[in-house]
Amino acid sequence: MHLVVTAHTPDGHLSYQRTSPEAALEKADELAADGHEWIVITDITGRHYEPGEFDTLFVHPGG
Repeated sequence: MHLVVTAHTPDGHLSYQRTSPEAALEKADELAADGHEWIVITDITGRHYEPGEFDTLFVHPGG
């Protein structure tokens, strides 16, 4: 699985590639804890998810 986690910063965008939903969500949480805004996780089809939505759909579905 190919996922890209992106955050907007005052200096531009930061993007990180991850290969599992859990790792992508973990990176998104780290970026949020660092105070970054507009964090999205993008899948291989180009679809964007906010971290909470991504968690519900792919990491903890039905929970």
